[in-house]
Amino acid sequence: MRRSPALTPRRLAALVSILAAAALALAAPMPVPARQDEQVVTAKGLISRSAVRPGETFRAALVLEIRSGYHINDSAPLDEFMIPTALAFVESPDFEIVEVAYPKGRRARFSYSEADLPIYDGEVVIGALVKAKDGLAPGTRSLRGTLTYQACDDEMCLPPNELAFEIAVPVTTTGDGADLHPEVFAQLSFASLGK
Repeated sequence: MRRSPALTPRRLAALVSILAAAALALAAPMPVPARQDEQVVTAKGLISRSAVRPGETFRAALVLEIRSGYHINDSAPLDEFMIPTALAFVESPDFEIVEVAYPKGRRARFSYSEADLPIYDGEVVIGALVKAKDGLAPGTRSLRGTLTYQACDDEMCLPPNELAFEIAVPVTTTGDGADLHPEVFAQLSFASLGK
């Protein structure tokens, strides 16, 4: 019959180290895989006029709907590690972006933060002041861009995401367009307009 090796102090110390490492691994919280962003944020593009004339400045808006139970960081988060919500337009031969206007986020505290954070939730309107370039021929043009954001719930954040958007802009050289969506555009404040 074969005898098992004696438990020497050296072997005992190695066994204790292995058992301690295993106990620590079992006690540590298992990482939770990030949930996929299943349209946590949807966006609808609007303009302030039914049609714009070449050389005219008009307002565009991206109306965000953030799924209940989630929020996104505002455009100027206080924590350097938080991803800001940002609107970027694709350079266009038809339009010039004069200014982008973000609303002020509301303050809230979550389990992953030690201080109140400025966030957006529910419905949020981000706007842009846009100039149609001189010499545009009549027809429908597009404002294209990307919204960058990071969605979080009360306990964790999803990976940063990008949402591409396109806003149709009818251009006319005859007559004036009618004002559209005053309830949306009343929420926007542009520094270059003084309001």
